[in-house]
Amino acid sequence: FADEPVAEDNPLLAVDDVVVTPHLGASTSAAQENVATSTADQVVAALAGEPVMNALNAPSVDKSAFPRIEPYIRIAETAGRIATQLFDGRVAEIDVVYEGDIAEEEIDLVTASALKGVFTPLEWQVNAVNAPHMAEERGIEVSETKTMQAEDFQSLVTVSVGDGEDSLAVCGTLFAGDDPRIVRIDGYRVDAIPHGHMLVARNEDAPGVIGFIGTVLGEVDVNIAGMFNARRAAPGGEALTVYNLDDEVPEETLTQLLEDERLIEAKYITLNGTLDE
Repeated sequence: FADEPVAEDNPLLAVDDVVVTPHLGASTSAAQENVATSTADQVVAALAGEPVMNALNAPSVDKSAFPRIEPYIRIAETAGRIATQLFDGRVAEIDVVYEGDIAEEEIDLVTASALKGVFTPLEWQVNAVNAPHMAEERGIEVSETKTMQAEDFQSLVTVSVGDGEDSLAVCGTLFAGDDPRIVRIDGYRVDAIPHGHMLVARNEDAPGVIGFIGTVLGEVDVNIAGMFNARRAAPGGEALTVYNLDDEVPEETLTQLLEDERLIEAKYITLNGTLDE
């Protein structure tokens, strides 16, 4: 009808075998209340950067599938955060690779969370809803790859960032179902707990380097909560160590570390606001 509710003198109302409804047959008071509540819930979720069910213009996921991908949403975001903080170049390319069981799932929301992780340290106003659009607007090329084969892991998510020439990849997975781990950084095999404050050091694989780093951190009362060391080749090459710390590393401490010729790179990373929530 042109006007609703229909006028009381409309002749159709007098016809016994005609049922007259609003333009939306399910537009009852109860239905309108449920729609309003659902809409409000999804607006709150979007503003909080959380999954938005039944979205038309943003990544969404079926409720039944969400429990299976939820842990990987956090892993992808964390891997993205680590990758962009370790990468020295301008981020122009982002590649997200899914291996194993996770490759069977709907992963649009996981990819969006990986983009959010990459963009957050750049201090962009980003969430999982607007991250894909932000990448498009800034001319950042995003690729997504799935493979059912996952070497050594049931599922693996890899986030790579690059500038067209150089790139850096960070891989994450779940241990024992719900224990997130970073298992590779720039090709180095590690077993790092993605949490809070971290120091990633690349150095000559020589005696005394780890002790030197621990001493320097101790001098500024930065406690080491955990440490994960890896090297690519035989002794005497390069090694990479991930330190979980209880506190932030001062800039002058990083400078002091790099004054030692055995240190190639030392970068402080913060993951507060991701897995700490």
